[in-house]
Amino acid sequence: MKRLRVLYLDTAFEDVAGGDKNRSRFLWWALGERFEVGLVLLGQPPAAGGHFQPLAVLPTQPPPFPRPGAAPAFAAADQDRLVQIVRDGQFQVVFARFTVAWELLVRLERALPSLTIVVDVDMVSSRLVALTWAAHRSFKKRWFLFEKWKLEYFERQLFRQPWLFLFTNAAEMHGVSHAATPGSAPGKFALLPNIMPPARELNPPRQRVILFFGSLDSSANVDGFQFLVDEVLPRLEADLKRHDVKIRVAGKNPPAAFAKRLRARGTDRVELVGPVDSIEQALAESLFVLLPLRIASGTRTRILEAAALGRAVVTTPIGAEGLDLGDTVLIGETAGELSDHARALLDDPAAAGELGRRLRARALALYATTKVANDLAQAVINFHSRTEGAVP
Repeated sequence: MKRLRVLYLDTAFEDVAGGDKNRSRFLWWALGERFEVGLVLLGQPPAAGGHFQPLAVLPTQPPPFPRPGAAPAFAAADQDRLVQIVRDGQFQVVFARFTVAWELLVRLERALPSLTIVVDVDMVSSRLVALTWAAHRSFKKRWFLFEKWKLEYFERQLFRQPWLFLFTNAAEMHGVSHAATPGSAPGKFALLPNIMPPARELNPPRQRVILFFGSLDSSANVDGFQFLVDEVLPRLEADLKRHDVKIRVAGKNPPAAFAKRLRARGTDRVELVGPVDSIEQALAESLFVLLPLRIASGTRTRILEAAALGRAVVTTPIGAEGLDLGDTVLIGETAGELSDHARALLDDPAAAGELGRRLRARALALYATTKVANDLAQAVINFHSRTEGAVP
């Protein structure tokens, strides 16, 4: 049986760090396992010497108002070039990451109406910005309000398109599907969770640290760090000292304000290390993971990374949202509840170890690479069959 030909559109992702790039690498691999796949990169060209050779690299331009920066513009010649690539390659499906390819997809829809278009949304950007604005309303932060308006306007147009949209978070998917115009295409909203990295050998912690990690310059982690230092730490500091444990903050691009905040707090219980060579090693060294997040969208791949190493996780409802982990993650709504959970794990290391093992087993059953890859292939095949009226 002839395999579908799929053209994958994304920004450069080979050898680039970040949870979103991990998902890009997974999608590229998973699509290539089942379909004939070609690659077109958007924005900056990839680093020299990479293994992924794109058919083209299409540079982006600033978007026209009121489109947000997440949906850039492309030169007319590059739009025509992409249409020709799809025609010449006889691609039946175009699969795009995020909203970067918006203008290109609209052009393809107009030029090739029989084409099947799939968009991996991953996270709803307007929700992330709205939560940031709600947590930090001020004249100084007014950019988030304006960006929220632009994103909401843009997403209303986006989700009315007759394309397949893949989400990692069921709550966000249902919110979008209820708001979008119904009936434009059958089954156009589907769930595709993030994957758990390969499970590693379970070893005892190597250091007396609790880990907070992520891209530290994101609005979600800036707020999470502030919440950690200002509200969680005061309730937990005495217990940290009693057990001789520190909270280690690891990740790329830590703002200068982080160190300033710690100096003002006058604590020796938080260790700001910034970028590390290996998050896997940082996880292996830790007692457990603490993610006091109040701003988020999509799902937290950090929890799945912790699960692969069998490390227990303490987080908030929004921190665990979209992941079906039941009672294998400790959830706290308030700073008091989060510190209570962390204190309990400090007092009972055996319970922390058991919780991490249970989290690992649950995540392995639901978010293993092979399972999610099969779900992805089936979603693409099903949607193409419905839109084309024939089974590939």
